Amino acid sequence: MTQASVLVAEDFSAVGRMSTTAAISIFSGFGIQTAAVPTEVLSTQTEGFGKPAVLKTDDWIKRALKHWRTVSDLDLSGAVVGYVGSAKTCELLADFLTKSAINRVIVDPVLGDQGALYDGFDAAYVDAVKKLIATATVITPNITELALLTHTHLVPESSDADILAAIDKLTRDFDNHPRVVVTSVHRDAGMGSCFERDGQLSWNGAPLVTGHFYGTGDLFTALLCGYLDFGITFESAVQRAVMGTYEAVTRTAKQAPEQRKYGMDLTKTLSDVTKFTLGQRRGEF
Repeated sequence: MTQASVLVAEDFSAVGRMSTTAAISIFSGFGIQTAAVPTEVLSTQTEGFGKPAVLKTDDWIKRALKHWRTVSDLDLSGAVVGYVGSAKTCELLADFLTKSAINRVIVDPVLGDQGALYDGFDAAYVDAVKKLIATATVITPNITELALLTHTHLVPESSDADILAAIDKLTRDFDNHPRVVVTSVHRDAGMGSCFERDGQLSWNGAPLVTGHFYGTGDLFTALLCGYLDFGITFESAVQRAVMGTYEAVTRTAKQAPEQRKYGMDLTKTLSDVTKFTLGQRRGEF
């Protein structure tokens, strides 16, 4: 009997609840086995703790992926890819995903925010991330990343027409035509995610919570993957992922600002995920 697993490829922060640690927690709530690929290991996240100790993992990744190919009952049925950090690692993962028969690959193309690339990234890195996108069935760029990938000017309040045009361009740029879910889109007094449906922009949001919160993109992507794994509609999965992220943000917002650097409070979100999972699988219990 094979063990269906989701490959989780993103950075691993040894302290806090974000990136890989948050994703594994979410998938555990869904009852989904994971195969973790830390794209780099950090003693802490990069903000609020000083300069972290960083361990590059390319050699380990090569050996791990080679080993997994020999495990006959390990079925990598899905994958989520978040922050990678180097073009070399992007290419390593893209090569593996291209050669693997993975049904669903969700790529969060972590490139920038607030209208600009993150420090240390350049055009060559953007091109490397595009190689990952070429393996994806779904991608989850924020509004800045959508603009960077399509060479357009977009802001969180951009019109439906402008966002739709960028989504269409991004989809047509890749032979695999990935489904695009855009995060960090503002409408009225809310923030949420949107995607194209029947030629229109479908926006799913929640009230805007002011402040800076770490790990929202990682959380959203893991939730989206988990809900899609149960075969619910794409729109329902996006809605649930938005609300799960919102629940974590609202709980985290109650903490002192200096505590938020440790990541999201996942208590309510994990409870909701577990209840959903048990409800879907009640025949097994």
